[in-house]
Order: sequence, then C-alpha cells, then structure tokens
Amino acid sequence: MNFLLSHLSLPVLSAAVLLASSPYVCADDGKEKDTDKPVTYEDHVFPILKKNCATCHGDGKQEAGLNLANYANTIKGSGGGEIVVAGRSSASRLIEVLTSTEDGERMPPDGDPLSPEVIELIKKWIDSGLRENAGSSVAEMRTLGFKATTPTDEAGPGAVPVNLSTFPSVTTLRPYPLLAIAASSRAPVVATSGYGEIKLFDPTTHSSYGAIPFPEGEPLVLTFSRSGRLLLAAGGKPVQSGSVVLFDVATGKRLASVGDEPDAIMAADISPDEKLVAIGCTSRLVKLFSTEDGSLKATIDKHTDWVTAVAFSPDGKYLATADRIGNIHIWDGKSGGVILPLSEHKKSVRALSWRSDSGVVASCSEDGTVVWWDVKDGWPLANRPNAHTDGVLDCQFGPNGELATCGRDGTVKIWSAEGNELKKFTITAEETAKSQLPPGVQLLPTRVAVASDGSTVLVGDTAGNLHSWKFP
Repeated sequence: MNFLLSHLSLPVLSAAVLLASSPYVCADDGKEKDTDKPVTYEDHVFPILKKNCATCHGDGKQEAGLNLANYANTIKGSGGGEIVVAGRSSASRLIEVLTSTEDGERMPPDGDPLSPEVIELIKKWIDSGLRENAGSSVAEMRTLGFKATTPTDEAGPGAVPVNLSTFPSVTTLRPYPLLAIAASSRAPVVATSGYGEIKLFDPTTHSSYGAIPFPEGEPLVLTFSRSGRLLLAAGGKPVQSGSVVLFDVATGKRLASVGDEPDAIMAADISPDEKLVAIGCTSRLVKLFSTEDGSLKATIDKHTDWVTAVAFSPDGKYLATADRIGNIHIWDGKSGGVILPLSEHKKSVRALSWRSDSGVVASCSEDGTVVWWDVKDGWPLANRPNAHTDGVLDCQFGPNGELATCGRDGTVKIWSAEGNELKKFTITAEETAKSQLPPGVQLLPTRVAVASDGSTVLVGDTAGNLHSWKFP
C-alpha cells in the first residue's frame, strides 16, 4: 500500500485505485471506447479513477495528499511530486507501480494485475500529451525541441549550477554504487550518479551544487558537452526501458530526450556541435539521433555483441565504438560511415576516451589492458597489457594528455602522455571499513574523471563514495 511513498517518495494509490482488470468500457453507455478519438482524461482516464479511486483519493478523502477527483489535481500529483509526465509514460510513477513485477510493489497489491489493454490506454493518454478533453491541446512535453548551438570561445568558462530545485531522494537498502561520473572540461563541476538522480559537486571542495532527478532509473552514463552547457545522462531500467536525457547544467532543466530502448542504455555520447547523440545498445546496434527533433539519423550494424562504449572525438570528425568481446571501430562522426577497426583487446571494452587533440583514443578492457591508438591508421602507440590485474574498469584523458585509469585490483593510476605510469592511488583501509558493503562485496574504484584544470582525479566506488587525489 505504501510502495510509492516509501520507495519513490510519492503518494500512495490505494488498492481500490486499480482493481479494474478488464479492458476499459465506457461507464456511461457500456460501449467499447472509440479508438479513433484521442485518449483524454475526461472520456477515458477519469471514469477509471472515479470508479476505483474516489473513496481514498477523492474530494472527501485524500490519502497521502493525493486527489484524483479532477484533472488539475491529477496532473499536479501531491507534495511528493507528479505521478504522470507528459510524453513519458516510461518515466511516470503511475505506470511504474501498475507494471511492477515485484511482490508487494505492484498495484493493486492483492488483486489481479491490470489488463494490458487498460495499461496501454493509460500509457497512450500520457504519451499523447495528457489531454484533458477532446478539445484540449496537449500538455507541454519535456523531451524534445531544444536548439543546438556551436561552442564559441573555447577558452571561456562553462556553466555552473545555480539554485537547482530540490526533490526527495530515494533511499536504497544497500549502498548504491557510483556507476557514472563526468567532469566538465570548461568549469569546476563534476556529476555523479545516484539511484534516480544525478548529483553535482565542486571537484576541489566536494561542496554540493545540488541534484537533478533522473526518473528514468539508473544513470549509467554521464558526460558534459564540449561547450560545458549540457549534461548528457543515459541509462534506464535493465530489461525494461532505456533513454538519453539532456540537461541544462546551469538550471538542471530537461532539454531533450532521445532513444526509447527496451533495455537500459550503457553507452552514449553527444557530438561537439550538440546536434547528435550516439547510443550503444544491448541489441548490438549503434544509433545516432538528432537532438533537435529526436529523429534517428543513422544506425550502425557492425558489432556482434553488446555495445559497451561510444565516444565522439573532440573535433567531431570521428565516432569510436566498442563492444563486449573486445572489438573497436572508428566511424565518420557525421554519417556513421566505417573508417577502420582497432583490434587488440580479448575481453569486454569498458571505456573509450579521446585525447584533446583528437589524434589519439584510449581504450581499456576487462583483459587488464590499456591501449593508446593512433586514429590515422589504427596503430597502437602504447599498449599496457597488465595495467590493472583482473581488469580495467574505466579510463579518462585529462586536458594535458595524462590518462587516469581504475581497475579491479583496487587501484587508480595516472599515466603520462607517453603511456608511462606516473602515480598509483588506493582507497584507504579506513574508508573501506566505513563503506558498509554487504559481505563478499569488495570496495573497488568504479569510474574516473579529471577536473577541468587537470589538477585532480575524481573516482567513484562500489559504495557510492566520491574520492579525489591531486595529479603528480
């Protein structure tokens, strides 16, 4: 009964809300709905809510502060937040509880699940714009319609978050690992992932700028645009849904959303001109989307296993992609046309990172190897086969050509522009003792980033902590 309140910090829908388990039939005349007409609140959704929700969420009684007796209050939600998001049924809390497969979380908790027809009807109402009635216009969508701009004045400062709105965070039963981290190359801002949210910090002081909600689920990829004004977040819910969202760094406002995958997206990047987003899929495809209208511009069908990393070169000329069996390909950054393959790794490639001059791309793999590739001919300029015992988890170039890596051996390393090891860091025993991880779970560095001034390496771990060390 308290799933929404306890797990998502949103109001509870009573068990009576969703007892209708047969295809929707009009309550007034018993006739089947007219599928040619737009789905509206008044004609389609309200009769369901009135029949099943009025006792607990009507004008007389509002459990958890939620009133579903009229359109305005339904759209508003309650003090915990909105329960429907225009154009994004996959990000709406109402659909999440209707379709949950976990015992005690699906609504209604004691009855049969809603029929697929009823769920699709409510989804259609949300995705088509939350119309109030047949004469209403659609609600403002929070997905597409943002205008890309080409960065100017590369030496100028980037955006810094100011006065981000607050929202309730989700508390997890166990420490939630830091699965994604990114540092702006234009400003003192670092972004880290949490469950259903993105946290923003100053890389030097670790002081918080605030957080941005990510209702899509788990942010598995974070990256700043080259201008520093946009933050890309990709991820979703494993084997359920995946998408990419672009945020305004200064305000935290959602600007665009692209991709609608049946699985969480584990690889994504935005082009330097901010006009394209590339995603890597568990379907083995690489897809290029327009950020301005969300259209699919190109599909790359070359990889033979999950695509685990994608990265545009800083000049936008190239797109590098990698997969779970060690293959790497370089493509034309605009058209997706093939340029050359890179062959060295024997296991999954965990990350790709471009040097700032676009002449070298680094790759790291579960085989323990880090490779610096010359993209002119695909030649490995440097190869470190034992960079991290048992596997390398991430790599990231700094602005001065140094490379930061982390691995399953529990270490973080800094490599010179020539590929020589300069420094090694480890998480202290004291920090390990404080991590409160379940038995058998090792505290490991998971992701690395380098601050915009090149002075600091930032590292996340399996307990969700953020660490930092000064460059040598």
